[in-house]
Amino acid sequence: MNNRRVYQATQRPAVVIKSIRKELSRTRKRWKRVDPSTPFQELLTAPRYQPMTVEVQGQPFGIADSLSFYWSYQEIFEKEIYRFDCRSDAPRIVDCGANYGLAALYFKSKFPNAHVRAVEADPEIFYLLSTNLAQRHFSDLELIHAAINTTGERVDFYCEGADSGRIYPLAQSSRSTQVDGIKLEALLDQPVHFLKMDIEGAEAECLCQTRTLENVEQMFVEYHSFEGEPQLLDEVLRKLKESGFRYYIQTQFCSPQPLVNPETYLEMDLQLNLFARRPRD
Repeated sequence: MNNRRVYQATQRPAVVIKSIRKELSRTRKRWKRVDPSTPFQELLTAPRYQPMTVEVQGQPFGIADSLSFYWSYQEIFEKEIYRFDCRSDAPRIVDCGANYGLAALYFKSKFPNAHVRAVEADPEIFYLLSTNLAQRHFSDLELIHAAINTTGERVDFYCEGADSGRIYPLAQSSRSTQVDGIKLEALLDQPVHFLKMDIEGAEAECLCQTRTLENVEQMFVEYHSFEGEPQLLDEVLRKLKESGFRYYIQTQFCSPQPLVNPETYLEMDLQLNLFARRPRD
């Protein structure tokens, strides 16, 4: 399978970001860990925030940013961080923070009969998500343009131009817009085999307030901690434990020496990957 081919941009104008110096420093450190044989390496040196079309699974796939797509592809298709076992050949999957649709492609490649409910808040990213998945003619696919929050009401959304837009104020935001809101429990109104949450800081409050986690068998949550704000990791873990889950934790971003040299990324000082599942019989 050839996934390296990159087409010239035919999408929307580039989104200008005010400051990416800290992100570039972080990226240089990650480059040292790149396997020379990994797909899409040309994107590591491509200009950022330039809409373009790449080829994924033999078909065109629109993206808004080269670098964030590269790392997402590595995590989802190479490392398979969303991999889960399921007794059903048609699992129900809820993808919160669906971005361009890479996770949905991964789920459909593993479970062709899966019902995937994908939610994305950023209007321009949702456009790419819809376009990317529509041309693949998947069945049992539901796309929802909304921001997951605790009230379900319309909310300001701060666009970043790639995969880091959020409902919390963002200094590097290119623009803000109002989008419809939806509560997490409304997405978990029936049994869900796998829940994926990557919603840039809204995950903690939404998880802790939902009353329908009993419908979820397994989940992945990217936890975000904002510098200077109360940390909610203990509340998230307590909610998972009280809901009957066993959890596992991996570090996604943290300063190597946080006590003497704290670092932030988009005003966040900690990002963790949380995996949770119910004990099996």
